[in-house]
Amino acid sequence: MKKISEELGKIELGVSGNNTYTGVIRADEFLPQIRGKRAINKFREMRDNDSTIGAVMYATEQVLRDVKFTVKPANDTPAAKGMADFVESVLGDMEHTLDDHISEALSFLTFGFSLFEVVYKRRKGPLTSNPKKNSKYNDGYIGVRKLASRAQWTVDRFDVDQKTGDTLGVLQEMNIGTKSNYIPIQKLLHYRTTNLNNDPSGRSILRNAFSSYTYLNSMQSIEAIAIERELHGIPIGRIAAEYLSPDATADQASLRNQMEKILRDLKFNEQGYALLPSDVYTDNDGKPTNVRIMDIELITSNGTRNIDIDPVIRRYQHDIARSVMAEFLMLGSGTNGSYALSKSKTDLFLRSMESYINSIFDVINKQLVEPLWQLNGFNYDLMPKIVAGDVAPHDLREIASFLRNLNGAGIDVSSHPEVIQDLMDIAELNYDPNVGNQTQQGAE
Repeated sequence: MKKISEELGKIELGVSGNNTYTGVIRADEFLPQIRGKRAINKFREMRDNDSTIGAVMYATEQVLRDVKFTVKPANDTPAAKGMADFVESVLGDMEHTLDDHISEALSFLTFGFSLFEVVYKRRKGPLTSNPKKNSKYNDGYIGVRKLASRAQWTVDRFDVDQKTGDTLGVLQEMNIGTKSNYIPIQKLLHYRTTNLNNDPSGRSILRNAFSSYTYLNSMQSIEAIAIERELHGIPIGRIAAEYLSPDATADQASLRNQMEKILRDLKFNEQGYALLPSDVYTDNDGKPTNVRIMDIELITSNGTRNIDIDPVIRRYQHDIARSVMAEFLMLGSGTNGSYALSKSKTDLFLRSMESYINSIFDVINKQLVEPLWQLNGFNYDLMPKIVAGDVAPHDLREIASFLRNLNGAGIDVSSHPEVIQDLMDIAELNYDPNVGNQTQQGAE
């Protein structure tokens, strides 16, 4: 086997995907109705119109926006802890809260990606009115003024290096009277659900629910029409044959058109009525018959093979919830369900939530903290890391049982203050290890 040269090893020869080099949103998608900007419109429709998807997205946002985070120093030195305090000060010195930013960033779950332009500022204290310098701090460092959201439907396409497939920037739609906006990738926070094919537009978590959503909409429309027809009936009108003839006079055609309008608009509401002449036809002897000159009748369904659409609609709703691992939302809507089943499905959903919030903080660490270090000329050995807290709640009874098992095995955790601190944090109790040490020393 021939040894690879250093020069050849540094060259990128392959490509990530077949069409991603074009920068078109979801360029590799095989369904045309969810390719390009049509995908953004369709996923936005799914999120805003479907009750199941809306519930999942609302639950996700409310769970993740309040997840606690910590800024972990690079080491235990005072300098490293000072740099961690600097990052905390940057996150607390923006024009918006980090919770609000996370709430907006979670739109990448719906669309596959979300973009935020990083607007920096020089920290010159609170006395200046210049927003480019106004800050709680007056240390002269470069901080962050805001993380400005760039809505997905304003993105025209991504600027992609056609040779390597790397994302270079984003082109926004051209507004009336202005040129198109170009934002380089160095000034962006770029969240995406997956790096598959290195597609800058990622992959919406609603992609697998698209077929179910389409059929669900169709079934709901059919159900609404069926209920309306069952309640109202199908209006049938009767009129003399001469009025329907192509040789009908203008007055006859006008009457026929008015009759058609009545049949089309006839409904059971405050304006629904039909006003018809009560005259009847006469026989050959001139005597009146029982047949009216004009008549309207409502035909209702008399069959016994009506299909119950509700189970079909529920099945598609379950499919949508299952595709985003939120099937637990549907428990209780039927006759089946148990606590164990609910807990396992909820735990799986919360695990997926943890991966989402971790991916958000990974982007913040890579695309926000690292550029701040470069702009300020800080030592990279002292660069801290932002870590997300737990999403899933902890069962204190299970933890207590685990601690009893450790105690029974002769393992004493009281000599590990970091373990005690974690346990107290889980129980949401204030704990000062110094107080415990002083009490113990006084007893001795």
